[in-house]
Amino acid sequence: MKIYLIGVGPGDPDYITERARKIIKSADIVVGYRYTINTIKDLIINKDVRYVTLKTQEEIYSNVLKEIKDSEKICVIPFTGDSCFSESEIVDRLREIFGDKNIIIEPGISSIQVAAARAKVALDKCKIITFHITGNIDKEKEELIYALKKRKTVIILPRPWDFMPKHIVEFLKDNKIELKEFDAEIYERLTHNEELTYARLDEIPEKEYSDLIVIVIKPR
Repeated sequence: MKIYLIGVGPGDPDYITERARKIIKSADIVVGYRYTINTIKDLIINKDVRYVTLKTQEEIYSNVLKEIKDSEKICVIPFTGDSCFSESEIVDRLREIFGDKNIIIEPGISSIQVAAARAKVALDKCKIITFHITGNIDKEKEELIYALKKRKTVIILPRPWDFMPKHIVEFLKDNKIELKEFDAEIYERLTHNEELTYARLDEIPEKEYSDLIVIVIKPR
């Protein structure tokens, strides 16, 4: 068996690499979250597709392992964006379930790359922080404070349930960051029904933002 972990871009099928397309077309089984699989729906017609959720993924991955363990079958597990960025928890778990020697990781285009391009900033000159972590995020919060005190441009993947724009602003304010000295560009659903909110950091509108969000914070 072969298990491919493949980045399929932020949402627009045009951002799927040609190599990813070829591997997906060769798959016997495709397993993943509904939003991600919808990105590749034209490539998986008549394939064995298994949808997972946070609650069901362990059971479904284990069932797939039992089915293809001693076969030559190919299973593709697609990731929104890049399989090597902000997906370490699930990637590490899949390596445990299927065995490291059976895992092949293929990179994709991350929303971080797209946000940097839209904001016209160089990734090698930015601090990139992901809050897509299920556990404690205190370390990442400290990194954010340190980077802004050094007046670096910061690209953030917020945590949808408890560290979104309003939480970030409150946190920075509590930690004596001069909000008026920074601008924020908030990108929602990059490459797919995009929406941009641009504001000074202390003037970010309070509204319901998409879970698919990247924030670029720039010193003024």
